[in-house]
Amino acid sequence: MEKFCVYGKLMAQEGKVQELTAYMQEVVKEMQNLDTCFCYILGEKADEPNSIYIYEVWESEQAHNASLTLEVFQNLIAKARPIIADMENLHKLTIFDGKASF
Repeated sequence: MEKFCVYGKLMAQEGKVQELTAYMQEVVKEMQNLDTCFCYILGEKADEPNSIYIYEVWESEQAHNASLTLEVFQNLIAKARPIIADMENLHKLTIFDGKASF
């Protein structure tokens, strides 16, 4: 069964990456409660100290879009928005096989 994947990057305002990381870690905690979210991973790249990479796997693109409308996520986005310098959606993929566990 195919799944929807989105891979993106958030760039924090200079000196705000730790604060943005804390907000995104709150998002990760909330994702634990969504059965339609199979994977939500945060990462960093050594040569981009103000960036946070996000890798998500969802039941469907509709499930991903629905998550963005939830009040808890809207509130977190509102708090984080002032310290986000830029955002990039690097890829949208269809996942047909794989494994993820932590």
